[in-house]
Amino acid sequence: MDIERLLKKKQLNVQEQNEVTAHRLMLTAHEWRERGVPAALGRFGESQGVDWSKSIVIELEIDFPGMPRLFGRLLNQDERFIAFEIDTDASHERIESVDRWEDISALQNTSVSNPGTGKGFASIALAVRRKLI
Repeated sequence: MDIERLLKKKQLNVQEQNEVTAHRLMLTAHEWRERGVPAALGRFGESQGVDWSKSIVIELEIDFPGMPRLFGRLLNQDERFIAFEIDTDASHERIESVDRWEDISALQNTSVSNPGTGKGFASIALAVRRKLI
């Protein structure tokens, strides 16, 4: 079934839910690859060993009220999940503080078969990353 039809369905089975999650992750990862991450995040990630050509952004929020200017999660080239919170100047060029840069891989659900939910989010993210590199 094509993704547009899945997105319009009111109720999805487990496999369809996993497909929609993969599609959304693919869109997010592709968008930030095409657009490029904000300069401050890009430079800081590189200083931490991130190879952006082999890593994907899973989630990136920018200028969300009450939070550091950049926060989210990425999956790096070593298949490690990194959570980050970085405060920057308004243009996201200069880092003011790094509140979090943490490997959260141990907390991720990498199971390919969870009762009632199918694949774990991390398992889907790993598959998306492998398709993009």
